[in-house]
Amino acid sequence: MILASLIKELKLLGHDLHGLAVLFVLPVAFMLIMSVALSRDADPHINSHIVLVGAADNGLNADFAAALREVQIAVDTLPESDLTQAQAALRQGRYQMLVHNPNAAAAALADEQPLQLQLPPDTEPSWLLAMKGVLRQHYTATRLNAYFAAAKAEPVHVDAVPAPLRKTVNNAVAEATRSRFDVVGDYLARPVFAETYISRAGEAVEKPNSVQHSVPAWLVFGMFFIMIPLSNVMALERQTNTITRLRLARAPATTLVAAKLLPYFLINQLQFVVMLLLGRYLLPLLGVPPLLLNGPLWPYALLAVAVSLAALGYALLVSVLAKSTEHAVVLGGGGIIIMAALGGIMVPAYVMPEAMQALARLSPMAWGLDAFQQLLLNRAGVGGIAAYLQLLLLFAAACLLSAVWLYRRQLATQVRF
Repeated sequence: MILASLIKELKLLGHDLHGLAVLFVLPVAFMLIMSVALSRDADPHINSHIVLVGAADNGLNADFAAALREVQIAVDTLPESDLTQAQAALRQGRYQMLVHNPNAAAAALADEQPLQLQLPPDTEPSWLLAMKGVLRQHYTATRLNAYFAAAKAEPVHVDAVPAPLRKTVNNAVAEATRSRFDVVGDYLARPVFAETYISRAGEAVEKPNSVQHSVPAWLVFGMFFIMIPLSNVMALERQTNTITRLRLARAPATTLVAAKLLPYFLINQLQFVVMLLLGRYLLPLLGVPPLLLNGPLWPYALLAVAVSLAALGYALLVSVLAKSTEHAVVLGGGGIIIMAALGGIMVPAYVMPEAMQALARLSPMAWGLDAFQQLLLNRAGVGGIAAYLQLLLLFAAACLLSAVWLYRRQLATQVRF
């Protein structure tokens, strides 16, 4: 009896290919993607490109730049007079960071000012942390070497000093040494950097926070899950033979699709607004920084429309292709999870290896997330996200046209009288 039941269950399981796909294919695909995404082991600062601006007569800058080049950081050096030019190049994306040394060549160690770091708002946190560590190490070493070299004095031969004065000389030397190291201690206790984040428009903006990645990421992810209710409706339509009644009514496929998508489009817009409101008002109650939208609201509205159309196009295509609800969950839900893993939703793209980052740019979710962050961080405006909007709309058009064509064929061939 037990053996017969076991054989029966194995046969049923063998026919449930969708269930087996959920058990094996999706976890394996997800494991492979996430393992590769988190496999970056090279030092983040390697092959970075920065510009160092400072006084032309300050030899410390040349030594500092040489030390950075030895650790595989590309450094361009410019004089103080070219600071505006360097800032423009930073905004254009030619440099990842601008390091401005405001100190003159003859500045005393006690009067040393912090290095001014100017950065794009979308700078990768892990890269910045690594770069600051490298910059601190090499600038401090270079600066202290210069300090001790300038303070070097001729050795005092105590034996040549008359005996009554030796103690006085020793005390004076000890006091000078102690004073010198006190200056060094004070210098090491002070901050080495002062950070400023500059938008593409040249405006100083607040330091980015994790909320500006997490809320947009999960917002885009959630909008794509409109596929679940839409696929359920389409599957129910086939199971109840509603498709036959629609065919008898001679309703055009385009009209039927538009009527189906409009309610879900409105739901997507409601999702967008609710998530933004939660980010603005609920997160501060949990001790998390609020999500504040920069600039006018209408570029965000355009982005919401573009992401929604892309999500609905994908959802409709999956719903038309799927033969059952289970099929839709495997095909659509698995596709959404893979797009999210590739697109920087679950793991930020900047922690991925370079090859994986290139692959991430193929995900529609990455387009939506990047556009959102351009608006939030760089205050880019519609012009700054136009390329992402075009990609989302092209993806939506391709999916919708394919889905309408398939749905028209279903209306003609899957009708039962």
